[in-house]
Amino acid sequence: MIEGSLSRRYSKALFELARESGQEESIGNELERFLSTLSESPLGAVLSNPGFGLDSRKKILVEVARSLQLSFATEHFLALLLDRDRLAFVPSIVASYRRLVNEAKGRVEAKVVAAGPLGSTVIERLRDSLRRISGKDVILQEEGDPELLGGLVVEFEGKIYDGSVRTQLEKM
Repeated sequence: MIEGSLSRRYSKALFELARESGQEESIGNELERFLSTLSESPLGAVLSNPGFGLDSRKKILVEVARSLQLSFATEHFLALLLDRDRLAFVPSIVASYRRLVNEAKGRVEAKVVAAGPLGSTVIERLRDSLRRISGKDVILQEEGDPELLGGLVVEFEGKIYDGSVRTQLEKM
């Protein structure tokens, strides 16, 4: 609970700052690039290791930020998180920031899970249906789950619409 509250607070502060300069999308992309680097390398362990001094960790963070070509605002935001020992919250901050950007741009995220890959026409029809329901542009993420047998499960605006054969069989 504390992590969610802190993440929302940090992401909202960064979002407001980015909005003033019209960089909401680019800073969001930079945060996602940093998160990807943080999770795919030993960088997270190094930056959170108290065995290294704060100045050393900050220098490493600055070098990584520069190599990723992050903006001044993103670099300083990440340095603030490092100073306050909040780098562990980066994944939830990124997710919260993404929601804020989508909300501001009139978009909504949805996830569709199917037994196999869906064709582009099915994806477009589903996206159009969800767009009519929400009145917003829909960013649709597709996943596969061979255990479904058939049908679809759609997660959309905090709700789950389960039209899978597996669920129908379980109900019987």
